[in-house]
Amino acid sequence: MVEGTDGMILVRLLVVLLALALASMPALGQESVRTPDGAFEYLTSPTGVIIAAPHAIPDRNTGPIAIGVAQKLGAGYVVFRSTASGLRINVNRPTEGAGRACANEPHTARAQNVYDAYLRLVRTAAGMDRLPLYVEIHGNAEPRALQHIEVATKAISPVEAGTLKDAFPGILAAARRESPAFPALSLLIEPADRVYFTASCTKALGIFAAEMIPRALHFELPRAAREEPVLDAAATIVTDLLRRLPEFR
Repeated sequence: MVEGTDGMILVRLLVVLLALALASMPALGQESVRTPDGAFEYLTSPTGVIIAAPHAIPDRNTGPIAIGVAQKLGAGYVVFRSTASGLRINVNRPTEGAGRACANEPHTARAQNVYDAYLRLVRTAAGMDRLPLYVEIHGNAEPRALQHIEVATKAISPVEAGTLKDAFPGILAAARRESPAFPALSLLIEPADRVYFTASCTKALGIFAAEMIPRALHFELPRAAREEPVLDAAATIVTDLLRRLPEFR
């Protein structure tokens, strides 16, 4: 039997290591598709809901978080890990280059090919031409967003956004009881709040503008919410927020 403070620390460490090991294991039914510029992983959804991580390498640990959310919700997922050199391929739109105005993002043949493959795999994983809900997980190191989880949205009503904001303090408190290292963040969500990361280019040029995506959320997690010890807490917080939406009631 493990006893005392040291024993409890050891037990918590083992739980974290087990969660990380499970997140890194291929999920049952997971498929993979390789392209000249990177690799997709996806899992088909029994509900049509898809959780995606388009920038799983530059947005560190967003892949495991997206997979964790999908597993907790019983949803599908699509994760892309780029091997391309040069400018970042944006994946969720047919352009390259991070941190630019939409008009300054170059449209390239490789970006178009990756975007076309992404659209096909999202549709394949959803198993339908019109998804009930599409969710992206992103990460950032923007100083103006260090204290927030930000959520840009499409077709999320002010009432729905308010419901998520009202639920967030309790969700965060529960997650931090299980994972005290998770940072004390606030939630900013459109249309209730003004956010720094508006996903404007994805809305104008990419998958958020696609007819198959009637409703969507774009989560931006600061670096402190994506460290290895708190990955399960991050997935739990996103999951518990999504469960407040009509698609999961």
